[in-house]
Amino acid sequence: MQHEISLRQRGQLVPMIAISVVVLFTLASAGANAIPIHQPSAAELRAAELNAIVVQRRMRITELTAAGDHCTPALAHELARALVYDGRSARAYADDYQARCGTDPQMESWGRSPLAQPKPPQHREITDHARDGLN
Repeated sequence: MQHEISLRQRGQLVPMIAISVVVLFTLASAGANAIPIHQPSAAELRAAELNAIVVQRRMRITELTAAGDHCTPALAHELARALVYDGRSARAYADDYQARCGTDPQMESWGRSPLAQPKPPQHREITDHARDGLN
């Protein structure tokens, strides 16, 4: 009688499957981490939110300009405020409103509002340590 000789020890199948599963999950996790995902920074989120606000304000300016104020103080004040917030001068609009509808202290105030000056770029002062690479 000849018996087949098995070189494999008994009970090795379960650990081999477990090790294969662990290696499979490790490779799957590494593959998932290799996919580039852009997470917007706080500054990018803030810029997008501000851009949406600017677009809404400009649309409102267009609506108010097209509809006209009809000497309604609330609409005139809203338009003047929106113009100033948008970086435009409300002086001409305030003068026109006061010529058509009479004096209004709030319109005088919005008409005198200064234009926003753009901020100059900020430069970091270079020290001796930064020049030498010891920063």
